[in-house]
Amino acid sequence: MKSIATVLKGAAPALALFAMTQCTTTAGASAADEKTFIVGAQTEDCTGVAPMKCLQVKEKNSESWTHLYSNIEGFTYEPGYEYVLKVKTEKIANPPADGSSIKYTLVKQVSKTKKEGADAGQKTLIIGSQTVDCSAGAGRMKCLQVKENASDSWTHFYSNIEGFDYEPGYEYVVQVKTEKIANPPADASSIKYTLIKQVSKTKK
Repeated sequence: MKSIATVLKGAAPALALFAMTQCTTTAGASAADEKTFIVGAQTEDCTGVAPMKCLQVKEKNSESWTHLYSNIEGFTYEPGYEYVLKVKTEKIANPPADGSSIKYTLVKQVSKTKKEGADAGQKTLIIGSQTVDCSAGAGRMKCLQVKENASDSWTHFYSNIEGFDYEPGYEYVVQVKTEKIANPPADASSIKYTLIKQVSKTKK
């Protein structure tokens, strides 16, 4: 009996050490399954199986924004705010062909910050190959012809798009940022348009 007790007594520290190691390993694995995401103040057009809106995320301030094609369970997004989130990541064993292989779940919303230009949005415009005569304010001018969907009718565009160089005879698809102008002149647009990206330019 003494020899068994001695063996058990000697094994106890080893068992305790093993248990402690297991706990440490488990805790380490748990920490590895958590990430900090910075979520941008605006979504962007992106394409998964079909065109959609993606959150813009990065893990460090110094990094570039990337599209997040999945959602974050438990997180309610409000445009115009930048968030810092703690999220849990879990690998999905058999994800659908058109779905993410990682599930994201909100652990904690660390911060929510109102960003300047929160009224800024983004849209895609199709620009026609010819300008047309139009009237704005007291004078006559040439207007671009624009629409947001191929099935829409052309409409006059009374503003300009900052950073965009128009060449007649070409149809364009462009991504633009829109910002509300607080106190626009009476004869000017209340929205400022800035080119983000020229998606295509097609000879017509």
